[in-house]
Amino acid sequence: MIEAQSSNSQRTRRLAAAAGGLVLLTLCITEDALSATFPELYSVIVAPETTGVTQSRPRTQDETIRLAMGQLLTRVTGRRDAPFEPQLAEMLRLAGDFVEQIGQLDRDTLVVRFNASNVESALVRLEQPVWGSERPVTMLWIAVDAGLGRRELLAAEPSMTAPQSELETLLAGFRAELAQVADERGLLLTLPLLDIEDMTALSFADVWGGFSDRVIRASERYAADDILIGQIRLTDFGAVTRWTLLRGGRELPLPGQAFRDGLDALADVYAAAFSTLGSASSAAVTIVGVDTLDDYGRVMRYLESLSLLEAVEPEELVEGSLRVRVAARGGEFALRRVLELGELLQPTPGNELTYSLAP
Repeated sequence: MIEAQSSNSQRTRRLAAAAGGLVLLTLCITEDALSATFPELYSVIVAPETTGVTQSRPRTQDETIRLAMGQLLTRVTGRRDAPFEPQLAEMLRLAGDFVEQIGQLDRDTLVVRFNASNVESALVRLEQPVWGSERPVTMLWIAVDAGLGRRELLAAEPSMTAPQSELETLLAGFRAELAQVADERGLLLTLPLLDIEDMTALSFADVWGGFSDRVIRASERYAADDILIGQIRLTDFGAVTRWTLLRGGRELPLPGQAFRDGLDALADVYAAAFSTLGSASSAAVTIVGVDTLDDYGRVMRYLESLSLLEAVEPEELVEGSLRVRVAARGGEFALRRVLELGELLQPTPGNELTYSLAP
């Protein structure tokens, strides 16, 4: 699905340009890691409490911190019900003990930053899942049928040429909801630019009809890990949405008919795949093609950047083959999943933890 690049910098520049129209959450991309991470995973923005159009009693600071902790636990464990999980009640009650910093975006909106190490240690002790900051990038193609011939693909940015219409207001609402769910669940989502290249490659009918081969080809420029197709039909009873995830060569229908249902289901799929349970265990990773000091530095910086690795120790480098001992939460299975998100290391067929270094 992701088109090969001739160099790291080319791939980084193209991904940044392709995602420039709208990345609902900024992708943190470096030429060394070539992977995407959820930015400020342990920082939670808490908006002022409102009732209708008027502001209600201001929250106390303790209430704000507990609310932020509840949102963080959903994001980091991958569990929708995390704030209501009895095993996590103590972390909510003692939420202030995990706070690293509290700041203000404006007079009423606070940003609460929690200590990542302390939160993860508590979750491991409570035998709860931990979903690290390395997360898949999902490309969204969403076709909206508003009836009476009003049909649009959801673009990263509103049209600047057409006057504001009822349909464009509706599309803006979908963008806002995508951003909200992405923040709450820790999803990295991106929408198409819908420029000439996109419109030449793909039509509304292609997305509405679920022609996955065409959607996959049109998505190559965005260098995403997976693709989510959404078909939204407006009825007298509201929007009815059908979601299909294209992942690993498979088409996976996601449950629910509400707009948010499919996005929550997407987060559940990723949390199940990438979250880890328990303390770290030792594993040996072999990387071939490490021929220069620069190659060695790239590999080590990449491994040390991965959140699920608690320790990275090089063991030997012989004829371009580097053996590294790591302590990985979730063991070898979780380690393989996270390594496959990046493009620096390519799996070697038949060898589960042997990789070749990308040029």
